Amino acid sequence: MPTQKKKTNGNIFANGWDANGSFEKLADTGRENMEAFVAASSIAAQGFGTVNQAWMAFAKGAFERNGAAVEAILSAKNPTDAAELQADWARSAFDNYVSESSKITEMAVKTANDAIAPIRARVDGVVETLAENAS
Repeated sequence: MPTQKKKTNGNIFANGWDANGSFEKLADTGRENMEAFVAASSIAAQGFGTVNQAWMAFAKGAFERNGAAVEAILSAKNPTDAAELQADWARSAFDNYVSESSKITEMAVKTANDAIAPIRARVDGVVETLAENAS
């Protein structure tokens, strides 16, 4: 036989109120929320630090490649060779940019997903608890 909850007609104290238990639950919830936030912040800081390092490495490499390309173009023996070198450099620079930016974007998306996971888990837990208490 299913048990029925007593109707309270809006009176939250109808079934009694355990102040100590309620405050302990509230404190636990706050602590768990803060732990999830700290974990998410730590993951984000580490991940986006790695993303930043990848961008800096890409920029440094591009700067070095561009300098070498300028030297080669300026030392070309004739305008046709210079134009070919410039076209090769442009094609290579574009391909490298697309490749590296795709890798870095994937890193950033993974970092964002990893960072939000502790908060998502916390929200799922709270929703589940609310659903259990509502039934």
